[in-house]
Amino acid sequence: MNTIKNTIKNVVNIFIILMFASCEEDVTDNKLEGYENIPTNLNLTYSLDDESSGYTVNFEATAEGQIFFLLKKNIDDNNPLSFTESNVSVTYDKFGTYTAVLLAQGIREAASYELLVEIPEKAPAEFLTSVEPSNDGSGLVKFNMTATNAERYKIEIFEEDGVTLIHENTTENVSYTYAFINETPQPVTFNCVVKFTAINGAGQLEDTKSFSVDVEAGVAPPENWRLFDDMDGGQCGEILWDASSDKTETLALADLDASVQNGNSSATLRSYYKPSGAQYGILKFREKTDGTGFDFSLQSKFRVRVYLPSTVQASDGATIDNTDDPDKKILRLYLEDRYREDGTSYGDSYKRNVWIEKEIPAFDQWVTLEFDFSNQAEYKYHSQTYGSYKYYIPDGSTGKNPDRLYFRTHVNGNAAATTLLYFDDFELLGIDGSSLNFECE
Repeated sequence: MNTIKNTIKNVVNIFIILMFASCEEDVTDNKLEGYENIPTNLNLTYSLDDESSGYTVNFEATAEGQIFFLLKKNIDDNNPLSFTESNVSVTYDKFGTYTAVLLAQGIREAASYELLVEIPEKAPAEFLTSVEPSNDGSGLVKFNMTATNAERYKIEIFEEDGVTLIHENTTENVSYTYAFINETPQPVTFNCVVKFTAINGAGQLEDTKSFSVDVEAGVAPPENWRLFDDMDGGQCGEILWDASSDKTETLALADLDASVQNGNSSATLRSYYKPSGAQYGILKFREKTDGTGFDFSLQSKFRVRVYLPSTVQASDGATIDNTDDPDKKILRLYLEDRYREDGTSYGDSYKRNVWIEKEIPAFDQWVTLEFDFSNQAEYKYHSQTYGSYKYYIPDGSTGKNPDRLYFRTHVNGNAAATTLLYFDDFELLGIDGSSLNFECE
Protein backbone atom coordinates (compact mmCIF):
# COMPACT_ATOMS: atom_id res chain seq x y z
CA MET A 1 0.00 0.00 0.00
CA ASN A 2 2.86 2.40 0.86
CA THR A 3 4.45 1.64 -2.53
CA ILE A 4 1.22 2.57 -4.30
CA LYS A 5 0.91 5.80 -2.28
CA ASN A 6 4.54 6.76 -2.97
CA THR A 7 4.14 6.06 -6.68
CA ILE A 8 0.97 8.16 -6.88
CA LYS A 9 2.74 10.96 -4.98
CA ASN A 10 5.68 10.89 -7.38
CA VAL A 11 3.41 10.84 -10.42
CA VAL A 12 1.69 13.96 -9.06
CA ASN A 13 5.12 15.56 -8.56
CA ILE A 14 6.02 14.81 -12.19
CA PHE A 15 2.74 16.33 -13.35
CA ILE A 16 3.39 19.50 -11.36
CA ILE A 17 6.96 19.76 -12.65
CA LEU A 18 5.86 19.25 -16.23
CA MET A 19 3.18 21.88 -15.75
CA PHE A 20 5.76 24.36 -14.60
CA ALA A 21 8.05 23.32 -17.44
CA SER A 22 5.39 24.44 -19.90
CA CYS A 23 4.95 27.84 -18.26
CA GLU A 24 6.94 30.98 -18.74
CA GLU A 25 10.67 30.82 -18.29
CA ASP A 26 10.84 33.16 -15.29
CA VAL A 27 8.46 30.87 -13.37
CA THR A 28 10.15 27.57 -14.20
CA ASP A 29 13.71 28.57 -13.45
CA ASN A 30 13.35 28.01 -9.71
CA LYS A 31 10.91 25.12 -9.85
CA LEU A 32 13.14 22.89 -12.00
CA GLU A 33 16.42 23.70 -10.38
CA GLY A 34 18.45 20.54 -9.80
CA TYR A 35 16.35 18.33 -12.08
CA GLU A 36 17.37 17.11 -15.55
CA ASN A 37 15.29 16.11 -18.53
CA ILE A 38 17.02 12.72 -18.41
CA PRO A 39 19.04 11.78 -15.29
CA THR A 40 22.71 10.93 -15.77
CA ASN A 41 25.50 9.01 -14.02
CA LEU A 42 23.25 6.26 -12.72
CA ASN A 43 24.83 3.65 -10.46
CA LEU A 44 23.48 0.86 -8.26
CA THR A 45 25.35 -1.26 -5.72
CA TYR A 46 24.16 -3.82 -3.20
CA SER A 47 25.18 -5.66 -0.05
CA LEU A 48 23.63 -8.71 1.59
CA ASP A 49 22.01 -8.31 4.99
CA ASP A 50 23.69 -11.10 6.94
CA GLU A 51 21.77 -10.25 10.10
CA SER A 52 18.43 -10.99 8.45
CA SER A 53 17.16 -14.56 8.54
CA GLY A 54 15.60 -14.09 5.12
CA TYR A 55 17.00 -12.89 1.83
CA THR A 56 17.19 -9.13 2.47
CA VAL A 57 19.39 -7.03 0.16
CA ASN A 58 20.50 -3.45 0.85
CA PHE A 59 20.76 -1.29 -2.29
CA GLU A 60 22.44 2.09 -2.76
CA ALA A 61 21.35 4.13 -5.78
CA THR A 62 23.00 7.29 -7.11
CA ALA A 63 22.27 9.54 -10.07
CA GLU A 64 22.24 13.19 -11.08
CA GLY A 65 19.11 15.13 -11.91
CA GLN A 66 16.50 12.58 -10.86
CA ILE A 67 13.14 13.34 -9.29
CA PHE A 68 12.81 9.92 -7.69
CA PHE A 69 13.92 6.30 -8.13
CA LEU A 70 12.09 3.09 -8.93
CA LEU A 71 13.71 -0.26 -8.14
CA LYS A 72 12.63 -3.52 -9.78
CA LYS A 73 13.83 -6.53 -7.78
CA ASN A 74 14.12 -8.48 -11.01
CA ILE A 75 13.76 -7.60 -14.66
CA ASP A 76 10.22 -9.03 -14.80
CA ASP A 77 9.06 -7.25 -11.61
CA ASN A 78 5.79 -5.42 -12.33
CA ASN A 79 5.54 -3.77 -8.92
CA PRO A 80 8.69 -1.66 -8.51
CA LEU A 81 9.55 0.04 -5.24
CA SER A 82 9.50 3.86 -5.27
CA PHE A 83 11.99 5.86 -3.17
CA THR A 84 13.72 9.24 -3.14
CA GLU A 85 16.71 8.65 -0.85
CA SER A 86 19.84 6.79 -1.91
CA ASN A 87 19.41 3.69 0.25
CA VAL A 88 16.62 1.12 0.16
CA SER A 89 16.27 -2.48 1.37
CA VAL A 90 14.17 -5.20 -0.25
CA THR A 91 13.53 -8.84 0.68
CA TYR A 92 13.53 -11.60 -1.92
CA ASP A 93 11.38 -14.71 -1.57
CA LYS A 94 14.28 -17.11 -2.12
CA PHE A 95 17.93 -17.32 -3.02
CA GLY A 96 19.11 -17.14 -6.63
CA THR A 97 20.43 -14.81 -9.32
CA TYR A 98 18.38 -11.73 -10.15
CA THR A 99 18.72 -8.71 -12.45
CA ALA A 100 17.79 -5.64 -10.43
CA VAL A 101 16.76 -2.60 -12.49
CA LEU A 102 17.13 0.99 -11.25
CA LEU A 103 14.92 3.60 -12.92
CA ALA A 104 15.74 7.28 -12.34
CA GLN A 105 12.89 9.57 -13.36
CA GLY A 106 13.74 12.95 -14.85
CA ILE A 107 11.61 15.84 -16.09
CA ARG A 108 11.01 14.35 -19.50
CA GLU A 109 12.21 10.74 -19.41
CA ALA A 110 13.58 8.03 -17.14
CA ALA A 111 17.03 6.46 -17.36
CA SER A 112 17.73 2.87 -16.32
CA TYR A 113 20.61 0.84 -14.91
CA GLU A 114 20.78 -2.96 -14.53
CA LEU A 115 22.71 -4.88 -11.87
CA LEU A 116 23.23 -8.62 -11.47
CA VAL A 117 22.43 -9.65 -7.88
CA GLU A 118 23.73 -12.94 -6.52
CA ILE A 119 21.96 -14.17 -3.37
CA PRO A 120 23.38 -17.37 -1.85
CA GLU A 121 21.18 -19.84 -0.02
CA LYS A 122 20.92 -19.40 3.75
CA ALA A 123 20.59 -22.19 6.26
CA PRO A 124 17.19 -22.58 7.96
CA ALA A 125 16.45 -20.12 10.78
CA GLU A 126 13.70 -19.10 13.19
CA PHE A 127 12.65 -22.73 13.75
CA LEU A 128 9.29 -23.09 15.52
CA THR A 129 7.88 -26.49 16.49
CA SER A 130 4.96 -27.86 18.48
CA VAL A 131 3.35 -31.21 19.29
CA GLU A 132 -0.43 -31.79 19.50
CA PRO A 133 -1.28 -35.20 21.00
CA SER A 134 -4.94 -36.21 20.68
CA ASN A 135 -6.93 -36.66 23.88
CA ASP A 136 -9.57 -39.05 22.53
CA GLY A 137 -7.56 -42.28 22.82
CA SER A 138 -7.04 -42.54 19.06
CA GLY A 139 -3.25 -42.29 19.35
CA LEU A 140 -3.03 -39.54 16.74
CA VAL A 141 -0.29 -36.95 17.25
CA LYS A 142 0.15 -33.89 15.05
CA PHE A 143 3.61 -32.40 14.65
CA ASN A 144 3.91 -28.77 13.51
CA MET A 145 7.10 -27.13 12.28
CA THR A 146 8.06 -24.02 10.38
CA ALA A 147 11.44 -22.44 9.66
CA THR A 148 12.56 -19.62 7.44
CA ASN A 149 14.30 -20.92 4.27
CA ALA A 150 13.51 -24.60 4.98
CA GLU A 151 12.82 -26.82 1.97
CA ARG A 152 11.76 -29.91 3.92
CA TYR A 153 11.40 -31.28 7.42
CA LYS A 154 12.45 -34.55 8.99
CA ILE A 155 10.49 -35.97 11.92
CA GLU A 156 12.10 -38.67 14.07
CA ILE A 157 10.03 -40.17 16.88
CA PHE A 158 11.92 -42.00 19.64
CA GLU A 159 11.00 -43.85 22.77
CA GLU A 160 11.43 -41.99 26.04
CA ASP A 161 15.16 -42.76 26.05
CA GLY A 162 15.60 -40.58 22.98
CA VAL A 163 17.58 -43.36 21.29
CA THR A 164 15.22 -46.14 20.22
CA LEU A 165 13.63 -45.03 16.95
CA ILE A 166 9.88 -45.63 16.54
CA HIS A 167 9.19 -43.83 13.27
CA GLU A 168 10.73 -41.31 10.90
CA ASN A 169 9.54 -39.42 7.86
CA THR A 170 10.60 -36.48 5.69
CA THR A 171 8.01 -34.08 4.32
CA GLU A 172 7.74 -30.70 2.61
CA ASN A 173 4.59 -29.93 4.59
CA VAL A 174 4.62 -27.89 7.79
CA SER A 175 2.57 -30.48 9.67
CA TYR A 176 2.67 -34.26 9.95
CA THR A 177 0.35 -36.70 11.72
CA TYR A 178 1.39 -40.06 13.13
CA ALA A 179 -0.86 -42.71 14.69
CA PHE A 180 0.42 -44.67 17.68
CA ILE A 181 -0.95 -48.21 17.70
CA ASN A 182 -1.89 -50.19 20.76
CA GLU A 183 -2.11 -53.94 20.17
CA THR A 184 -2.83 -54.85 23.80
CA PRO A 185 -6.26 -55.15 25.47
CA GLN A 186 -5.39 -52.41 28.01
CA PRO A 187 -5.01 -48.65 27.50
CA VAL A 188 -1.41 -47.54 27.00
CA THR A 189 0.42 -44.25 27.44
CA PHE A 190 3.34 -43.64 25.09
CA ASN A 191 6.06 -41.33 26.45
CA CYS A 192 8.24 -40.21 23.57
CA VAL A 193 10.74 -37.72 22.23
CA VAL A 194 10.49 -36.17 18.77
CA LYS A 195 13.38 -34.58 16.91
CA PHE A 196 12.48 -32.03 14.25
CA THR A 197 15.01 -31.15 11.57
CA ALA A 198 14.56 -28.25 9.15
CA ILE A 199 16.66 -28.87 6.04
CA ASN A 200 17.81 -27.11 2.89
CA GLY A 201 20.90 -27.13 0.70
CA ALA A 202 22.82 -24.77 2.97
CA GLY A 203 22.37 -26.60 6.25
CA GLN A 204 19.90 -27.78 8.83
CA LEU A 205 18.43 -26.82 12.19
CA GLU A 206 17.22 -29.20 14.90
CA ASP A 207 14.79 -29.08 17.79
CA THR A 208 13.54 -31.76 20.20
CA LYS A 209 10.43 -32.04 22.33
CA SER A 210 9.02 -34.60 24.75
CA PHE A 211 5.37 -35.62 24.68
CA SER A 212 2.89 -38.24 25.87
CA VAL A 213 -0.18 -39.68 24.18
CA ASP A 214 -2.84 -42.04 25.55
CA VAL A 215 -4.08 -44.84 23.31
CA GLU A 216 -7.18 -46.83 24.13
CA ALA A 217 -7.15 -50.62 24.25
CA GLY A 218 -6.86 -52.23 20.87
CA VAL A 219 -6.87 -55.60 19.18
CA ALA A 220 -4.04 -56.61 16.90
CA PRO A 221 -4.98 -57.89 13.44
CA PRO A 222 -4.51 -61.58 12.73
CA GLU A 223 -0.89 -62.41 12.00
CA ASN A 224 -1.92 -64.12 8.78
CA TRP A 225 -3.80 -61.10 7.36
CA ARG A 226 -1.78 -60.51 4.21
CA LEU A 227 -2.27 -59.11 0.74
CA PHE A 228 0.28 -59.50 -2.02
CA ASP A 229 1.12 -60.82 -5.47
CA ASP A 230 4.70 -61.46 -6.55
CA MET A 231 3.50 -62.23 -10.14
CA ASP A 232 5.36 -65.55 -9.97
CA GLY A 233 2.49 -67.52 -8.45
CA GLY A 234 2.84 -66.28 -4.89
CA GLN A 235 -0.46 -64.59 -4.10
CA CYS A 236 -2.49 -63.94 -0.96
CA GLY A 237 -5.69 -62.02 -0.34
CA GLU A 238 -7.98 -62.85 -3.30
CA ILE A 239 -6.41 -60.41 -5.74
CA LEU A 240 -8.46 -59.90 -8.94
CA TRP A 241 -6.28 -58.00 -11.43
CA ASP A 242 -9.35 -56.95 -13.41
CA ALA A 243 -8.95 -54.11 -15.93
CA SER A 244 -11.96 -52.00 -16.84
CA SER A 245 -11.64 -50.56 -20.40
CA ASP A 246 -7.86 -50.78 -19.92
CA LYS A 247 -5.91 -54.03 -20.41
CA THR A 248 -3.65 -56.18 -18.24
CA GLU A 249 -1.82 -59.47 -18.66
CA THR A 250 1.08 -61.44 -17.22
CA LEU A 251 4.22 -61.65 -19.35
CA ALA A 252 7.33 -63.78 -19.21
CA LEU A 253 10.26 -61.57 -18.34
CA ALA A 254 12.51 -63.51 -20.71
CA ASP A 255 10.32 -62.44 -23.66
CA LEU A 256 10.82 -58.74 -22.98
CA ASP A 257 13.66 -56.37 -23.83
CA ALA A 258 16.95 -56.75 -22.00
CA SER A 259 16.45 -53.36 -20.35
CA VAL A 260 13.25 -54.63 -18.71
CA GLN A 261 15.02 -57.78 -17.52
CA ASN A 262 17.83 -55.76 -15.99
CA GLY A 263 17.26 -55.32 -12.27
CA ASN A 264 14.46 -57.88 -12.00
CA SER A 265 14.94 -61.55 -11.13
CA SER A 266 11.27 -62.56 -11.46
CA ALA A 267 10.07 -65.08 -14.01
CA THR A 268 6.89 -63.15 -14.83
CA LEU A 269 5.48 -59.68 -14.37
CA ARG A 270 2.27 -57.83 -15.16
CA SER A 271 1.58 -55.16 -17.77
CA TYR A 272 -0.94 -52.34 -17.51
CA TYR A 273 -1.99 -50.90 -20.87
CA LYS A 274 -4.25 -47.92 -21.50
CA PRO A 275 -5.03 -47.98 -25.22
CA SER A 276 -6.26 -45.11 -27.34
CA GLY A 277 -10.01 -44.69 -27.01
CA ALA A 278 -10.10 -46.03 -23.45
CA GLN A 279 -11.22 -43.49 -20.87
CA TYR A 280 -11.62 -43.63 -17.09
CA GLY A 281 -10.19 -47.12 -17.02
CA ILE A 282 -8.82 -48.74 -13.88
CA LEU A 283 -6.78 -51.76 -12.87
CA LYS A 284 -8.74 -53.27 -10.00
CA PHE A 285 -6.96 -55.72 -7.74
CA ARG A 286 -9.36 -56.31 -4.88
CA GLU A 287 -12.91 -55.50 -3.80
CA LYS A 288 -15.65 -56.59 -1.38
CA THR A 289 -19.21 -56.25 -2.64
CA ASP A 290 -21.10 -56.94 0.60
CA GLY A 291 -20.84 -53.41 1.96
CA THR A 292 -18.15 -54.25 4.48
CA GLY A 293 -14.76 -52.63 4.24
CA PHE A 294 -11.13 -53.59 4.40
CA ASP A 295 -9.58 -53.09 7.81
CA PHE A 296 -6.68 -50.77 7.10
CA SER A 297 -6.67 -49.25 10.58
CA LEU A 298 -3.32 -50.89 11.38
CA GLN A 299 -1.90 -51.84 7.99
CA SER A 300 -2.34 -49.35 5.18
CA LYS A 301 1.00 -49.01 3.41
CA PHE A 302 1.47 -50.56 -0.03
CA ARG A 303 4.61 -51.17 -2.07
CA VAL A 304 5.01 -52.03 -5.75
CA ARG A 305 7.87 -52.17 -8.26
CA VAL A 306 7.24 -50.29 -11.52
CA TYR A 307 8.97 -50.04 -14.89
CA LEU A 308 7.93 -47.30 -17.35
CA PRO A 309 9.49 -47.79 -20.82
CA SER A 310 10.24 -44.63 -22.75
CA THR A 311 8.88 -46.31 -25.90
CA VAL A 312 7.25 -49.70 -26.25
CA GLN A 313 5.08 -51.71 -28.60
CA ALA A 314 1.80 -52.97 -27.15
CA SER A 315 0.28 -56.38 -27.84
CA ASP A 316 -2.13 -54.84 -30.38
CA GLY A 317 0.81 -53.47 -32.38
CA ALA A 318 0.48 -49.86 -31.26
CA THR A 319 3.74 -48.00 -30.66
CA ILE A 320 3.61 -45.98 -27.46
CA ASP A 321 5.75 -42.97 -26.61
CA ASN A 322 5.61 -42.43 -22.83
CA THR A 323 7.84 -39.34 -23.02
CA ASP A 324 5.26 -37.15 -24.79
CA ASP A 325 3.22 -36.38 -21.66
CA PRO A 326 4.63 -35.94 -18.13
CA ASP A 327 1.33 -37.20 -16.68
CA LYS A 328 2.23 -40.67 -17.94
CA LYS A 329 4.81 -40.83 -15.15
CA ILE A 330 2.09 -40.45 -12.50
CA LEU A 331 0.54 -43.58 -10.98
CA ARG A 332 -2.44 -43.40 -8.63
CA LEU A 333 -3.54 -45.91 -6.00
CA TYR A 334 -7.17 -45.55 -4.88
CA LEU A 335 -9.19 -46.66 -1.86
CA GLU A 336 -12.89 -46.37 -2.61
CA ASP A 337 -16.16 -46.96 -0.76
CA ARG A 338 -18.20 -48.30 -3.67
CA TYR A 339 -20.72 -50.91 -2.47
CA ARG A 340 -23.80 -50.93 -0.27
CA GLU A 341 -24.65 -53.95 1.88
CA ASP A 342 -26.94 -55.33 -0.86
CA GLY A 343 -24.08 -55.30 -3.37
CA THR A 344 -25.32 -52.35 -5.41
CA SER A 345 -22.96 -49.51 -6.18
CA TYR A 346 -23.23 -45.97 -4.93
CA GLY A 347 -23.98 -43.66 -7.83
CA ASP A 348 -21.48 -41.16 -6.48
CA SER A 349 -18.75 -43.64 -5.62
CA TYR A 350 -16.26 -41.56 -7.60
CA LYS A 351 -16.56 -39.01 -4.77
CA ARG A 352 -16.28 -41.60 -2.01
CA ASN A 353 -12.57 -42.22 -2.34
CA VAL A 354 -9.10 -40.96 -1.72
CA TRP A 355 -5.95 -41.64 -3.69
CA ILE A 356 -2.21 -41.17 -3.47
CA GLU A 357 -0.15 -40.13 -6.49
CA LYS A 358 3.45 -41.16 -7.03
CA GLU A 359 5.71 -40.07 -9.84
CA ILE A 360 7.85 -42.66 -11.56
CA PRO A 361 11.21 -40.86 -11.37
CA ALA A 362 12.88 -42.32 -14.46
CA PHE A 363 12.17 -44.18 -17.67
CA ASP A 364 13.58 -47.59 -18.57
CA GLN A 365 14.46 -48.78 -15.08
CA TRP A 366 12.78 -50.54 -12.18
CA VAL A 367 11.77 -48.28 -9.30
CA THR A 368 9.93 -48.95 -6.03
CA LEU A 369 6.89 -46.86 -5.12
CA GLU A 370 5.21 -46.77 -1.71
CA PHE A 371 1.66 -45.57 -1.05
CA ASP A 372 1.15 -44.81 2.63
CA PHE A 373 -2.53 -44.29 3.51
CA SER A 374 -1.64 -43.72 7.15
CA ASN A 375 -0.16 -40.39 6.04
CA GLN A 376 -3.17 -38.20 5.35
CA ALA A 377 -0.91 -35.40 4.15
CA GLU A 378 -0.49 -37.35 0.90
CA TYR A 379 -4.22 -37.83 0.30
CA LYS A 380 -5.86 -36.41 -2.79
CA TYR A 381 -9.60 -36.23 -3.38
CA HIS A 382 -12.12 -34.58 -5.63
CA SER A 383 -12.47 -30.86 -5.12
CA GLN A 384 -15.51 -29.33 -3.52
CA THR A 385 -16.72 -28.46 -7.01
CA TYR A 386 -17.70 -32.10 -7.30
CA GLY A 387 -19.25 -32.22 -3.83
CA SER A 388 -16.48 -34.49 -2.56
CA TYR A 389 -16.94 -36.17 0.79
CA LYS A 390 -13.25 -35.47 1.40
CA TYR A 391 -12.84 -39.06 2.46
CA TYR A 392 -10.19 -39.82 5.00
CA ILE A 393 -9.43 -43.52 4.98
CA PRO A 394 -8.78 -45.09 7.39
CA ASP A 395 -10.32 -42.82 10.00
CA GLY A 396 -12.71 -45.16 11.76
CA SER A 397 -15.80 -43.15 10.82
CA THR A 398 -19.12 -44.94 10.52
CA GLY A 399 -20.28 -45.43 6.95
CA LYS A 400 -16.84 -45.07 5.39
CA ASN A 401 -15.84 -48.55 4.35
CA PRO A 402 -13.10 -48.77 1.73
CA ASP A 403 -14.05 -51.87 -0.22
CA ARG A 404 -12.34 -51.35 -3.58
CA LEU A 405 -8.65 -50.92 -4.40
CA TYR A 406 -7.34 -50.05 -7.83
CA PHE A 407 -4.60 -48.42 -9.88
CA ARG A 408 -5.18 -45.69 -12.43
CA THR A 409 -2.80 -43.76 -14.65
CA HIS A 410 -2.84 -39.99 -14.53
CA VAL A 411 -3.91 -39.81 -18.19
CA ASN A 412 -7.00 -41.96 -17.72
CA GLY A 413 -9.29 -39.00 -18.43
CA ASN A 414 -7.71 -38.44 -21.87
CA ALA A 415 -9.29 -40.86 -24.31
CA ALA A 416 -6.63 -40.19 -26.95
CA ALA A 417 -3.67 -40.88 -24.66
CA THR A 418 -1.91 -44.25 -24.67
CA THR A 419 0.48 -45.60 -22.08
CA LEU A 420 1.89 -48.95 -21.00
CA LEU A 421 3.91 -49.86 -17.95
CA TYR A 422 5.07 -53.01 -16.16
CA PHE A 423 4.84 -53.75 -12.48
CA ASP A 424 5.85 -56.51 -10.11
CA ASP A 425 5.87 -57.51 -6.43
CA PHE A 426 2.76 -55.75 -5.19
CA GLU A 427 2.32 -56.05 -1.41
CA LEU A 428 0.62 -54.69 1.67
CA LEU A 429 3.37 -54.09 4.22
CA GLY A 430 3.35 -55.21 7.84
CA ILE A 431 2.37 -53.09 10.81
CA ASP A 432 5.94 -51.86 11.23
CA GLY A 433 6.20 -50.94 7.54
CA SER A 434 8.43 -53.88 6.58
CA SER A 435 7.84 -56.52 3.92
CA LEU A 436 6.09 -59.72 4.95
CA ASN A 437 8.35 -61.54 2.45
CA PHE A 438 5.47 -62.73 0.25
CA GLU A 439 4.58 -65.53 2.62
CA CYS A 440 0.90 -66.41 2.89
CA GLU A 441 0.56 -67.90 6.37
